[in-house]
Amino acid sequence: MAVRLVAAPYRRCVRAYLPSLQAVVQHFRSFSSQDEHSRTTYYVDEPDITQVVWPDPALGPLCSVDRRFPLPGNVGVLNSQEETSANSSSRFEDLYFDPIITLPSQPAERHFGVLAHYFTKDLQTKVEEDTMRGFMPEDETPKASDSLECAAHDCPKILRKDFADLFPDRNTMEGPFTVITLSQHTDHDMSMWSMEVEEERESLLDTFMHGAMEICNSLTKIGFWADFIDPMSGKPFKGPHTNSSLFETDERYRKLGFQIEDLGCCKVIRHPVWGTHSFVSCLFTNAPVHHDIISTIVKS
Repeated sequence: MAVRLVAAPYRRCVRAYLPSLQAVVQHFRSFSSQDEHSRTTYYVDEPDITQVVWPDPALGPLCSVDRRFPLPGNVGVLNSQEETSANSSSRFEDLYFDPIITLPSQPAERHFGVLAHYFTKDLQTKVEEDTMRGFMPEDETPKASDSLECAAHDCPKILRKDFADLFPDRNTMEGPFTVITLSQHTDHDMSMWSMEVEEERESLLDTFMHGAMEICNSLTKIGFWADFIDPMSGKPFKGPHTNSSLFETDERYRKLGFQIEDLGCCKVIRHPVWGTHSFVSCLFTNAPVHHDIISTIVKS
C-alpha cells in the first residue's frame, strides 16, 4: 500500500492505494461501529484557525480582508498616535505596497493559483512539479496487488461552486466539503468497447454501488452527511432531483487530478497512474479530510 498525504498547512488530500473497494468499505464500517467513547470527540465546524488557514495568505487577493487595511488596494488609515510617533520615512515605508500584490488579478489567474496550491505541497520542489504533470515518486506508486485508489480532497470554496448544482438542498459553501474519488484499476482498456469491457464495467459498477452505499451509511451513522454519484445517471443517488449531472468524463474531474481525453467519437477519463485502465467514481461528504474516519484510511 502507498499512502500519500498533501498538507499545506494541514491535510488537504488523503490518497491511499488499497487491494479492493471492500477494504475501504471495511475501514468506514469498522470506524462507525466503534464505541462512541473510544473515538475522538469531533464537532462539524470549520477547523481551528490555529491549525487551518484557508484561503492561504500566499494566494494574495484570495485571502480574507485584513481589518487593518479595509480600503481597496490593501490601504489602511493611521490613527493619530501612530502618525505622531512615526517619522516621514517610516510612514512612507508603511504606505508602500508592491503593485504586483495589490493590483487585482484576473479570474483565470486566481483560479489557476488555487488549483496549483490545492494539488501541490510546495511548488518550489521538483517532486511537486512532477506530481502536477501526472508523475508520482516511486515510493508513492501503487503495488501490483493494489487495485483501488481512494483520494479524499478538501474542496476549497472556489471549486465548490462547480458542484453546488448537484445538491440543491444543501449549502455547499459553508462548512467542510470533501470529494472522495474511488478509482478501480481495470483489466481492460476503458477507451475501447468490447463485450469483455462491458462486462467488466457492469461488475465494477455493481461493486461501487454497494460499496458507496456502505460508506455513506457509515458516515451518516456518526453524524455526517454523505451522498454519491450514480455513474449510470450522473445524479446524486440519495439527494433530490436536479438537472445537473456528473458523469465519468465530466470536465470537472480535471480539477480532481484526472485527464479527460476526446477521442473524437467519445471521451474517456485517464487516471494519473493507470491511464485508461480505470473506472472512476466519486462521493461527497461534509466529513473533513483531517477527521479520523478519512485520515486513517489504511490497508486492512
